[in-house]
Amino acid sequence: MKRLVSIILFIVVIYVLSETNPTRSEYVDWINHKTMDQSSNLLQKGVLSVVGKSIFDMGTTQEDYFIFTVYKTDFSKVGMGEVTSVGIFNRFIPISSKE
Repeated sequence: MKRLVSIILFIVVIYVLSETNPTRSEYVDWINHKTMDQSSNLLQKGVLSVVGKSIFDMGTTQEDYFIFTVYKTDFSKVGMGEVTSVGIFNRFIPISSKE
């Protein structure tokens, strides 16, 4: 009986994790808002509000592991650095940031 309960609990946890794995568009929205919040330059905020989503979408790669996703946004060539984040439970957790 304990084994059956453990298996059912495991299946439920995997299901919840897979259903709360955020999408790429949610990540792009999050990174765009995060960058706009960190910017003190009004011109940069204006540019990000107009074309930020498409810029971040082009510079982002993702590795989907079914229950979570690793997103890497690389702008090191233009001097903005690289951000790596994990998407899990409809949240994004930055795990590294290089400038």
